[in-house]
Amino acid sequence: MDYETPSTSHVDNQSPVDDIVENADVATHVYVDEKKKAQAILLGEMLGLYQAVSVDIDQIHELTSIVREARQQFFADGVVTSTAQKKKIMEEFYGAEAPQEVDVQPPEVVSTKGCGSRLPSRVEKALKLKNKPMRQCKKCQEWGHHDSRNCEKFKEKEKMRSRRNSDV
Repeated sequence: MDYETPSTSHVDNQSPVDDIVENADVATHVYVDEKKKAQAILLGEMLGLYQAVSVDIDQIHELTSIVREARQQFFADGVVTSTAQKKKIMEEFYGAEAPQEVDVQPPEVVSTKGCGSRLPSRVEKALKLKNKPMRQCKKCQEWGHHDSRNCEKFKEKEKMRSRRNSDV
């Protein structure tokens, strides 16, 4: 099957050209971007001129001067080159002058860190405690999840002693 694939590169401000390519009962509309086509033609002409004059240095200088004159003709009115002209155009557009000094304050300090860890639920705490190995307390001789430093029975005895001492 020999048929051309349609090119759909089309910009809103450019007018498309319709070419109809017929192939076996199918009519395909091919949109050709005129700007790209014109650019290709211009580039071909410029390259042809360059290759034609590349032998003689005098012709190269003459072509360079012609290109410079053409550039001045095309961009005499529309292109702003100096910063003073650009500043003037911007001031006319916005209707106000640009300030001479721009005061920029440093940004406020933002805390981007997290707010702490997630609190585990009762079930998660119980599962974690269940997975820990049992140990024998040397004060009460019981197997459990405590040792002599945090033995509940010993703490109860100390509470009783402290109450007795405070009563006296």
